[in-house]
Parts: sequence; structure tokens; C-alpha cells
Amino acid sequence: MYNWCMMTINISLPEKLKNQTQALVKQGYYASFSDAVRDSLRRLITGDKYRAWIEEAKEDERTGKTKILKSAKGIDEYVGSL
Repeated sequence: MYNWCMMTINISLPEKLKNQTQALVKQGYYASFSDAVRDSLRRLITGDKYRAWIEEAKEDERTGKTKILKSAKGIDEYVGSL
């Protein structure tokens, strides 16, 4: 999923955000500051993907493209048709 060839970058952060992140590291939530930043970026990227799927589903519902599956048989038939 990720290319583990690490690259170094420099970023600017507000002091409060830096201090809050350092506190998380000190409390043991993350092994390092870099680990906290990597985790935050992964969560942001994953969250954006799910938000896009939600918006797509809402649009499908709005335009009548959705189908309500009321039983296990209906689900099996639908999955079999994919």
C-alpha cells in the first residue's frame, strides 16, 4: 500500500500544534513525531476516500440509482450480478 522508501521533508507548524503532537509522543500514543504525522496523513487520505464514497452514494440515492436489498437472497443475487 505504501512505498516504505522514506523521504525527509520540512514542514512549518504552528507552535501549539507542534506542542500537542509532542505531548502525544511523550504520552506514548506515537513512537515519534514523524510517526504521528504519518498516521495523521493516512487518516486524512482514507477519510477523504470514504467521504467521496458517501457523496457518491448520496447522489445515487438522489437520482434513483439505488436498490434496497431486503433479504440475504436479494443480497446474494445482487452480488452475483456484479
